[in-house]
Order: sequence, then C-alpha cells, then structure tokens
Amino acid sequence: MDKKIAAERIRARLEKRLANFLGCEVENLPRLRLGELIHTSFLLWGDGEEMGGFNPTMHAMTQILTREILWELPKAKEAEPKTEEAETPKPEVIN
Repeated sequence: MDKKIAAERIRARLEKRLANFLGCEVENLPRLRLGELIHTSFLLWGDGEEMGGFNPTMHAMTQILTREILWELPKAKEAEPKTEEAETPKPEVIN
C-alpha cells in the first residue's frame, strides 16, 4: 500500500464531508493537516454512532499512514503562472 496515496484518499473524503457540512467548496477550506481534519471530524460528528472511538481511530491512522504523514502540512496548491510580468525599471546611467 502506498501511504501517500492512502493519505490523499482519506484527506479527499474528509475535506468533501467538511465542505458539504459548511456549505462551501473544498477549495475554500484552509490547508489543514490530515490529523487536524480527523480531530475536526470528531468535534463535529463524534457524538453519533457512525464513528468509532477517537483513540482507536487515531491509533489506526498512525499505523496506516505514519505520524509524519498524519501531521505534515499539506502542500499549497500551485498558483497559476502570471501571463504578464511587470518589468523592474533599471536605473539610467548618465555620464
């Protein structure tokens, strides 16, 4: 199992669920660590019976993904390249 791919699939599902709950698009969510998304899920939905216990869930995620992947800050989405770059004026030398 590729742990990075597993993490991205888990992230996508949690982000989609959170965006749906907040009534926004996934792109409008702040960059959160995967562990933060899991914590937020328990904050919002942890009192229902559809989720397991917090400690067993975090232990399983740590075993599946590793602590490093769980708590690394996601990479920023690449900004679109600018079509026109303003030139920096060069000082004129007068002799």
